[in-house]
Amino acid sequence: MRADPPPIGFAPPSIDETDIEAVTRVLRSGWLSTGVECEQFEAELSAVVGAPHVVAVSSCTAALEIALDAQRFRPGARVGVPTWTFAASASTVVRAGGVPVLLDIDEETLNVSVDALEAELAQGLDGVVLVHFGGLPVARQVLDATSAAGIPVVEDAAHAFGATDHRGPVSGLGTVGACFSFYASKNLTSGEGGALATHDPELAAYARSHRLHGLSSDAWQRYRVGAEPSYDLVEPGLKANMADLLAALGRSQLARFGQLQARRRAAVRCYRELLRPVDGLRVVPTELDERSADHLLVVLLPPGVDRGHVIASLGRQGIGCSIHFRPLHTFSWFAANVPIGVAGVAVADRLADRALSLPLHAGLTDEDVDRVVTALVQELR
Repeated sequence: MRADPPPIGFAPPSIDETDIEAVTRVLRSGWLSTGVECEQFEAELSAVVGAPHVVAVSSCTAALEIALDAQRFRPGARVGVPTWTFAASASTVVRAGGVPVLLDIDEETLNVSVDALEAELAQGLDGVVLVHFGGLPVARQVLDATSAAGIPVVEDAAHAFGATDHRGPVSGLGTVGACFSFYASKNLTSGEGGALATHDPELAAYARSHRLHGLSSDAWQRYRVGAEPSYDLVEPGLKANMADLLAALGRSQLARFGQLQARRRAAVRCYRELLRPVDGLRVVPTELDERSADHLLVVLLPPGVDRGHVIASLGRQGIGCSIHFRPLHTFSWFAANVPIGVAGVAVADRLADRALSLPLHAGLTDEDVDRVVTALVQELR
């Protein structure tokens, strides 16, 4: 009897023995929360992305909250956010007292549309959250437009650790900062976690306090032998520090990040070669952009194809898929409480039911890619 092939997960983490040893080392150290391991992780991240200040936090959402809180937006401030993103890109604006204004996307990249952004800037925006979708940085014209407007820009780089643009590595250069995610499905994982990279020392100092209730010193500083026990509450903040347990995993992953990325890029190239002849189907973006962090492999299905049926069919064959993203304006809360920009969201509406994310991770082999593509093509036929 022929055995079924092993399942192909959508984005399982790439964990090896060095990762396990790193976490075990911290378990044996006697200190599990934020401490030396976290400090070293921050320093190593700083060296990789080229930002002088990196503050590790509990999630990319926390990094966004801190960066936005630091802007001291007036109540009701209008902050542009692409509608094609995860909910946190906009919900953090709400928590900071602002109102997200949802913007349309570019059909080629699914990043924010330059035209939609410029149209809304002409209406008056108090800030912008830019999303580097799938690991591909936003167009230079987007950053030029926001710079000319003189408003704060927070980069949602949850997909973009390791990506580069005209500034070099994505690191918050020329913006408020770049917010990274180290969630379990990301290119570099600490299980849960994130970081705020910035070139602004004042923001970095604010983030270090704000991530731990707004206190003037963290537990590592207060509890170590001989430490000065007094501390102050600067202002109410969040509980969003990163534990050394997670930082150790992140450091171990970072040490082999180049290898992990090389394997992802090889899988992306294989996908593109096999998918190129498929009529009516397009990979996003159409051509490989060497600057991308290769976080997602998104295809646009031919018009009229039932995406749910495709996902179910691939699932029955042991192939995991996902959707990135359901546009924010289609969620009930955003639809009822958040405005759409003056340019509308026609592109997002047109593509909303066609985008499909195929498996992509460092453990994916060329044979796995061939199996995914074969199953997809058979289903489309």
